[in-house]
Amino acid sequence: MKTQYGVIDAPAAKAASLLPDMPKSALMRRRMLWAYVFVSAPIIALLVFLLGPILFSGWVSLHRWDMLSPVDEMPWRGLSNYVFLLTKDRVFLKSLGNTFLFAIGGVGANTALGLGFALLLNSRIRGRTLWRVLYFMPVITAPLALAVMFSFIFDRNFGIVNNVITAFGLPRQPFLSGPSQALMTLVFIAVYQFVGYYIVIFLAGLQGIPQDYYDAAQVDGAGKFQEFRFITLPLLRPVMLFVVVTNTIGALQVFDLVFATTGGAPANSSMTVVLHMYNTAFKFSRMGRASAMAFILFAIIMLITLIQVRLLQDRTYQE
Repeated sequence: MKTQYGVIDAPAAKAASLLPDMPKSALMRRRMLWAYVFVSAPIIALLVFLLGPILFSGWVSLHRWDMLSPVDEMPWRGLSNYVFLLTKDRVFLKSLGNTFLFAIGGVGANTALGLGFALLLNSRIRGRTLWRVLYFMPVITAPLALAVMFSFIFDRNFGIVNNVITAFGLPRQPFLSGPSQALMTLVFIAVYQFVGYYIVIFLAGLQGIPQDYYDAAQVDGAGKFQEFRFITLPLLRPVMLFVVVTNTIGALQVFDLVFATTGGAPANSSMTVVLHMYNTAFKFSRMGRASAMAFILFAIIMLITLIQVRLLQDRTYQE
C-alpha cells in the first residue's frame, strides 16, 4: 500500500487485506462500538465500587442496622438518625466543632507557612535543594509513624519537649493529654506533616510567574511588598484555590492522626467527626447513625468547597 509519502507500507497493506469488505460507515460504527466497550470498563468499576456503596450508605442512613441482622430486615427510621445527630448527640456536635477548629488552624497555618517558605526557597539562598528535600520528608512519612513519634515527644512525663521545658524551670505541659491543648497540638503535628507538600505547590506556582512582570514593576519603582501584593498574590490565585480547597477537605476528614495519638480523649476534646463515625459504626454497631454522619459531613464539605471556589476563583477572564 502506498502511503502519503510514496513509500510502500507492508504492515498496513497486510492489515488492510485482512479487514472484511464493508462500507466505511459500518467500519466506523464497529470502531466506535469497541471504543465504548473499552471505555465502559472503568465506568462500570466506578459505578460498582464507588456509586454503589454511596447509594447503599444513603439507604442505611434511613434505617437502624447493626451489621449482623439481614439487610432486608432493617427497621425504617426515616430522618430520625439525622435529627438525633443534629439535636441530641452531644458527642457529634462536639466533634463537629473540634473538626472545624482543626480545619481552620491547619488550613491557615499550612497556607501561610507554605507560601512564606516557598517565597524563601524561591529566592537565591544557599542549599535550596537540600532545604526542599528536608521540608518534603515529613510528607512521605507514614502518618501513623509520625503520630506515634509525636506521642512520645509530647508525653507529659517522659517527653522531650517537657524535659526541655522543665530544664528552664517551667512547669510540665499536658499537650496531648490536656483538654485545652490536645486539639492545638494535633494541629501542630498535622502542619508539620503536610506543610512541605504545600510548599512544593506554592513553589511551582511562583516559578510559573514570568520574571518580566517583576522587571517592569522594578522599573516603575515598586518595592518588594508592592510586587507581592499586586503581582504575586493575584497570579497565585489558582494555586491558592487548590491549596485551600484540598487542605480543607483533608482537614475535615482527619482520622488517622487523632486515632493514633489521643483517640478523641481527653473528654472528647480532640474527637473529630470521622473518628466519632468510626466509633459509632464499629464499636457500637450503629451503622445507620454512622452513615448519616457521613452524609452530613459530605454536605458540609460540599458547601464549604463551593464557597471557597466562589471567593477564590480566578476572575481574570470573566466578564
